[in-house]
Amino acid sequence: MHRSWKVRARNFGTLATLMALFAGGCGGDGVPGGTAPAAKTAPSTSTGGRIVLVANGNSDWWTAVETGMKAAGTKFNTDVELKRNGGGVEGQIRLLEEALSASDVKGIGVSAVNGNAPGISEAMKKLKDAGKFVITIDSDVSPSAAESRSFYIGTDNAKAGEVAGKAAAQLRPQGGTVAVFVGEASASNAQARLEGFYTGAGPKFIKPPIEIFEDQHNDDKAQSLAEVAITKHPETGVMLGLYSYNGPRIAVEVAKKPEFRKTATVVTFDLDELAVEQLEKGNIDVSICQNPYKIGFEGVRALKAMMTDDKATLDEMFPKPTTSFDTGVRVIVPTTDSPVKGKDVITIKEMKEWLAGNKLKSS
Repeated sequence: MHRSWKVRARNFGTLATLMALFAGGCGGDGVPGGTAPAAKTAPSTSTGGRIVLVANGNSDWWTAVETGMKAAGTKFNTDVELKRNGGGVEGQIRLLEEALSASDVKGIGVSAVNGNAPGISEAMKKLKDAGKFVITIDSDVSPSAAESRSFYIGTDNAKAGEVAGKAAAQLRPQGGTVAVFVGEASASNAQARLEGFYTGAGPKFIKPPIEIFEDQHNDDKAQSLAEVAITKHPETGVMLGLYSYNGPRIAVEVAKKPEFRKTATVVTFDLDELAVEQLEKGNIDVSICQNPYKIGFEGVRALKAMMTDDKATLDEMFPKPTTSFDTGVRVIVPTTDSPVKGKDVITIKEMKEWLAGNKLKSS
């Protein structure tokens, strides 16, 4: 994801080294990022079938995924389309049924709304039985349904959660209670992030969470639940936002309560466009940022390889016995004064420079 961040040498080595690292993080495609157009690409002269990625929601985070998949579509001469989902489990099942009935769709990547929902895994299995190639991206199905897809591409969410927990421990070594905010608590990525958080944070952070607030991917509800949590649990130590849009909504409500802000730590995932300003203002203490561009790019690369029986690419991406491809994370903090330290830690100023250089507004 990060091909050209300009970072301080004392933390990250030379700029040239970093640029090489970030180029690898973007799949080595050499295609600059760009603001993605509307969801569907124009018809092309590509052959071999169309690739569709099915989102688990409709947040701004998916724009960066779309940018990556379009870059891969250009590189691999393949028609690609991102299907955003605003209808929860049933909405995602409908999108998968559409892909089943579309004869030109040969490859499908799915970010499962709920990894335990049998309707989603059954719809994916029908796609495979119909001779289409199916993977998961961003959010996997449960282990019991793993046969419904061939591979998973995205963040190792347990590791990402552990990174978030370690950052929280650096920010507040005294520990405390945790209020959790998420679209669907049953989603596999949410469960893995939360479990990883407690692993990284250590025993001083009280488990289970004081409460888990589910918003069903609704921005307004996400913000109102943050307000409810502050009123209901004024003793909360950590406000933990597991999905991209949770971060800025939590930050806005926390900023309204200066006394609460003095004692609460805000830990989030990803960098929603609205979260950039909140990090600059210090209303978010740390954000664990995935690599959505790379998820989109590598998702298309894997599906294209499956469609063309490119065993060399598949063996490179998924050396046996693994069936997953980890796209990694970066840790974003407001300033260099943050207690959060580590080789993957950068400031929001540095992150903004990278976003601007790649014509992106979020990541």
